[in-house]
Amino acid sequence: MSTLFPLVLCGQIRAQIDPAALLQQARAKILENIRKLPNYTCIQTVRRSQFETLSSERVADCSQVEKAGGGKGQSRLLMASADRFKLDVTISKEGEIFSWAGARKFESTDAQEIVGSGLTGTGDFGGFLGSIFGGGAAEYQYLGLEQIEGRDFAAYRYQVPISSSHYRLKIGPRSKDLAMMAYEGKFWIDPRNATLSRMTIIVPQPPVKSQMCRIETTIEYQPFQIGGARLLLPQLTLLKVWDTDGTRSENRSAYASCRAFQSESVFRPDVAPFAGDPTSGKALSADDSASVKTPLAIPSGSILQIALRSKIDSESAFARDPIEGQLLQAIRDRGGNILASPGTVVHGRIVRFEQHYAPSSYFALGFKYYSLVVNGSEVPLTLEPIPQSPGERDLTGSLEKRQGIGMFMFQSQRLALDDTFVSEWKTKKAKTR
Repeated sequence: MSTLFPLVLCGQIRAQIDPAALLQQARAKILENIRKLPNYTCIQTVRRSQFETLSSERVADCSQVEKAGGGKGQSRLLMASADRFKLDVTISKEGEIFSWAGARKFESTDAQEIVGSGLTGTGDFGGFLGSIFGGGAAEYQYLGLEQIEGRDFAAYRYQVPISSSHYRLKIGPRSKDLAMMAYEGKFWIDPRNATLSRMTIIVPQPPVKSQMCRIETTIEYQPFQIGGARLLLPQLTLLKVWDTDGTRSENRSAYASCRAFQSESVFRPDVAPFAGDPTSGKALSADDSASVKTPLAIPSGSILQIALRSKIDSESAFARDPIEGQLLQAIRDRGGNILASPGTVVHGRIVRFEQHYAPSSYFALGFKYYSLVVNGSEVPLTLEPIPQSPGERDLTGSLEKRQGIGMFMFQSQRLALDDTFVSEWKTKKAKTR
């Protein structure tokens, strides 16, 4: 008898489900969840991969990307590069906002401003939920029950027309070079508790200027218990983009360490650059800046040699990891007086961590040093890297547009850096408003 119970229960669900009522109940839970999201934050771990076709198989249009999302008929893909980073993410009235994981404050609504170039996406933490279920912009169609990992879920199709869409794609170098996109997809609701389990967001025809054939996102949801609150949050997101030249990009984002705010977080998009910030150069809030003093001014044009004190291992390192270095030579003022002696600790961060596989194999790391410690005080630094090789100059020029970041190339199967790694930097005058 016990072996028949799951079949009987499945039959009861199929017979009793009311698609409209179930959707209404699920939407009510999702909207309540959205209202809670600004009080919580998660660590987003992103692993990006770039795949390329063999040069003999490349095409100049989207003919080999099927409407179903690739697969049959596509050229053989080889992994060309991969990188990884960690961010903190939450929701504000401006939308999703980001910072390096563990930074003192949130700093930007555009993750690309923090991590640099490469494929980035927003909306999976909460933005798509609000657009699809909150504004009445989507058209829904019940598709029936579908099985996911042996369990029945109610499947629905939806469409969001461009007139109601908030899904924007950057198609040029300027911040205003944005194109709005219509999108569609499916979502799956657990009929036992009216909880959203999975959702896809598909742009089958991106703008021509984007040079993309298709954009596809899949979000897996999971309830999280945080203190006394139970929230529905993304557990895993997979973003795929097919380009017109036959390449494909993938971002896998995992969410963990979700928590309530312990103190007020600050988001100030209009502040002046400040080199002492351990995030990406934005000004510290009043509370943060109390620990940063400026008892001396480092003259611009000084050449600094900095040896890495931290250990960096390619098996475990991420862009966002704090690092320490130390001065190999003293910093002097114009009169020759010592401002910082050899051995002075310099604080920084890994801001880019890439591994390239084709056409050649190497690691590309981006560092940013932002302050040094003199007599117990944190002294802000504005530095410009001095490349030591043509390869480093190419990396800094073509791959890294953010200011004050040194890019370094290492040809190795596994990377292990210690205090034998020394980099050269030149001090610059900090910009003021």
